[in-house]
Amino acid sequence: MSALDTFKALQSSEFGRFIGGQDHLFCAGLELAHIVGMILLLASIALVSLRLFGVGLRQQSVLALSKATSGFIRTGLALLAGSGLLIFIPAATSYYPNDFFWYKAILLAAALAVHLTAYRWITHSENPSPWAARATGSLSLGLWLSVAFAGRFIGFFS
Repeated sequence: MSALDTFKALQSSEFGRFIGGQDHLFCAGLELAHIVGMILLLASIALVSLRLFGVGLRQQSVLALSKATSGFIRTGLALLAGSGLLIFIPAATSYYPNDFFWYKAILLAAALAVHLTAYRWITHSENPSPWAARATGSLSLGLWLSVAFAGRFIGFFS
């Protein structure tokens, strides 16, 4: 089964038709949840990344700041994943030919991989190497911002 066949099956499924049949207020609520999730995620990643750069919040350890923001990151990711799937499923075939959708998917996979490996390792260290901390903070923040921009461009180039 090709990716296009999978997208067609998702969109034409009973669940896809049900979500697609909801009124515009439901769709607006999904988009709002997606935006709130992105704000929670990006604000938390930016805060920790700035600390990893050595800019601001120097009285806080990286570990303490990471622990304080982890709940916001998890909540943001949950909102993004849930609302993103519900936005995607009823219109899956319209996303298939969109290059920015595929860029977003690749960037999202890379951002998650960095977050679950290097970012987690650096932020759970008591005294991370300054070079490694800056590199990880830059990579993580850059990838997550790229995911957000690619997602935004999906609507402009459909």
